[in-house]
Amino acid sequence: MIRALLIDDVPDLRTLVRLTLTMDGRFDVVGEAGDGQEGAALADELQPDAVLLDLAMPRMDGLTAIPEIRRACPQARILAYSGFETDAMALQVIQICGDAYMEKGAEPQRIADVFYQVATSPPKALGVVRD
Repeated sequence: MIRALLIDDVPDLRTLVRLTLTMDGRFDVVGEAGDGQEGAALADELQPDAVLLDLAMPRMDGLTAIPEIRRACPQARILAYSGFETDAMALQVIQICGDAYMEKGAEPQRIADVFYQVATSPPKALGVVRD
């Protein structure tokens, strides 16, 4: 089982993703956070295998959180997802040590499948994931 941490400021979306990952059977969602600061602290405490991270959040956005998460939990794979334009945002995510980027809006099961790919791949193996 992949030990997963979800970081997104939209509680309903976190709930949908958590339920999808739990029902998928490949994941154990060990924590949830509503911003990057809380997420980095949970990554340090929980040491998840993989982190699903929104980029646009209050207090600490995902781009600021990625290096913090990487320091706290270097082995974790990080999939950033957001509604921002793919090419520009993906390059930033990869440059600051995220493993992959996908746009929000994919079906929940597609997010689970990509998240599993990221969690089980070598670091930075996927880059941009397109639908």
